[in-house]
Amino acid sequence: MPEQSLTAIITQNNEQELPYFLERDSYSLADVETLALTYPQTIQAILLDSTTSIIACARAWFQPLHNTGQCGQPAGYFRNMLFWDPSRLTTPPHWADLWDVARYPGQRTFFKGPRITLEIALLADGVPPSHIYRQLSTSQGIDRAFRKLDQLRPYIIWWSSASQAYHILNRRSVLMGVAPSAVILASQSLQDSGRRYQIQGNNILYLPAVWDIPSTLSPEKTNETKAILLTDPPHIANLPAHLPTESLEISESFWASNALLLGARFNAWLANTPSPLP
Repeated sequence: MPEQSLTAIITQNNEQELPYFLERDSYSLADVETLALTYPQTIQAILLDSTTSIIACARAWFQPLHNTGQCGQPAGYFRNMLFWDPSRLTTPPHWADLWDVARYPGQRTFFKGPRITLEIALLADGVPPSHIYRQLSTSQGIDRAFRKLDQLRPYIIWWSSASQAYHILNRRSVLMGVAPSAVILASQSLQDSGRRYQIQGNNILYLPAVWDIPSTLSPEKTNETKAILLTDPPHIANLPAHLPTESLEISESFWASNALLLGARFNAWLANTPSPLP
């Protein structure tokens, strides 16, 4: 299962283990609220992206870890990467190629949500990474992203969690798409060497990962967990020193302010989406 591969990445070179959840993309804010406020609490720490952490911390679902009131403890970076099927596509694709269904016919797969997906649409439409959030901060830029998605939506298979992305890749039903890097690597382990998806290393969407402690965790377990997270937390591998020019850091400040509004618009857009092509 992909969770096992993710766990291996997180816990390597670290003897401490915590009962945590790793599928960040499977959690809505409602899911996070349920996990964080469950009582009695059995989860010591939850690994989330920094944007979700900021929102949940402001709602007091997690405990502050630092004197500043900050909840999350840095744990590296989540990576979503462009991948493709080399048995059907011999040239490594770029963002714009995701939309070129005439030249590269076949289904694509994306995360079923506005974050990451809107950024990909604008990147594919020729917006430089440095201008993405300048565009998304305007109604014209948001409209532009959704118009771009309109062009491709019959060809998209959506995934809502790491496990869904894993099963889509394991079925080899898509030509190319964007998925968590650990999921792509996990799917490769069960495939013949000649039938593996390949990763486009120049096209990376990355965002900080952080550990959070649920607000309902007992004081004794809280002290134990804080000692681990503040001294030697399980950690995803760091980003390379020099990132490719086509890569993009997902803006936690933008999404902390716009996640609810753009989430509502994305869901309304998705409700009008036709069924994927057979």
